[in-house]
Amino acid sequence: MRSLQHRLPETRLGWLLAGFLACVLAFGGGGSPSAAAEIIVQLSFALGVAVWIFWPGSETRDLVLPHRGLITLAGLLLALPVMQLVPLPPAIWQAFPGRETLAAAFEAVDGERPWWPISVAPFSTLAALLVMIPVAGAMLAVGILAPRDRRFLLAVTGALALAGAVLGVLQLSGGGHRFRLYQISHDLWLTGFHASRNSAADALLIGMLALTAWFASGSHCRPLQRGDIGLLALCQTFLFAALVFTGSRAGIALMVPVLLLQFAMLRAAGIARSLSNGMASAAGLFALVVAAAAALSHNARVAEVLARFDATRDSRIDLWHDTLTAIGTYWPVGSGLGTFTRTFLPVERLAMIDDQFPNRAHNDFLEFLLEAGMLAPLVLVAGTLVLANMARKAWRTAPAERPITLFALGTFVVIALHSLVDYPLRNMALAVVAGVAAGLLGAIAREGREGRETDAI
Repeated sequence: MRSLQHRLPETRLGWLLAGFLACVLAFGGGGSPSAAAEIIVQLSFALGVAVWIFWPGSETRDLVLPHRGLITLAGLLLALPVMQLVPLPPAIWQAFPGRETLAAAFEAVDGERPWWPISVAPFSTLAALLVMIPVAGAMLAVGILAPRDRRFLLAVTGALALAGAVLGVLQLSGGGHRFRLYQISHDLWLTGFHASRNSAADALLIGMLALTAWFASGSHCRPLQRGDIGLLALCQTFLFAALVFTGSRAGIALMVPVLLLQFAMLRAAGIARSLSNGMASAAGLFALVVAAAAALSHNARVAEVLARFDATRDSRIDLWHDTLTAIGTYWPVGSGLGTFTRTFLPVERLAMIDDQFPNRAHNDFLEFLLEAGMLAPLVLVAGTLVLANMARKAWRTAPAERPITLFALGTFVVIALHSLVDYPLRNMALAVVAGVAAGLLGAIAREGREGRETDAI
């Protein structure tokens, strides 16, 4: 009983965040076409904030300020859409590139041009802002969590990844639309709690990192037994099998850096004796996977997965070409967050129009550049520098927390690399997980700094 108690959250904020994270991982994977599910997540966040404020009793930890890097990140997240929603005089907004059609429409309907914000579709930008509030809130809240609370969030992330894989097995065995949570989804592939197989792949990869970090971060309290390693290997194998059946090419390719990060976690915890042994084990596992794929290549489902890597033409290239055209149309101020479809469709080449609706650019960096203009690279660089600074401080000042630091960094690696060909941060579940990862870095960096100051005194 005492062992179980030490694995559970120690503060009310820890319990609330664990519940919210479970909710967002289960219901936040539908993307913008599934507004009802996103509203459930947003309402659960508001409920959690209300419960935290009015819950009887007090905890001194609740009053601690987060790391200033987290406050900076939260400010960057929220300031951009707020700035794009501020109404401007007609003489200013109609002078921005790409507003000619909007100005002509107002002129034709009312005969005059009203005050209007930078965003060409303010309600879409407002929806983006409402999504960012729980992300920023979760990030700041995780930044003041106790160590045991932080580790429990890893267990929740890993457990929901396993539950998503189990749901995916039911989806594949049921066929068609059975056991699918969203009306619009990749029905022929494993998607779990998500509508997209690519988002499902990211959730599985992050779940793998979370499970390994959870096991490794507990090694300083109790040495891992052979049974623990066996259980971890079994869970990882199940998640990897589920990953393959998502059919996500980028997701499967990202298994390589995820494996390396997991060996780094085990080594940081003193479980892997040397990096050379870890690399040898990784090479052996990779060879085993290749051999298994060759042996199963005649299986219809596995053959479909392998065939996706033989695609000689990817429609993403055409999407990127037209997205660059749209960027040029709205440069340098951008069109506003959440406005991709409104700004892309008018510039899409006639030769590219088919029965598929281009809801995203399938490159989140290009889409962000279209929507935020010249502020996009500035925000990305500033955010990367803040995260790198917190990660450096966390790694240097808190050696015992290095598996969790690597989990946070690994989460950003998966999301950043997949963003080159997809849009993981447009998925509310993955966006909140990214916020949690940033909060973990900030919490460890803050505690490490406070520990050093205490030692100096």
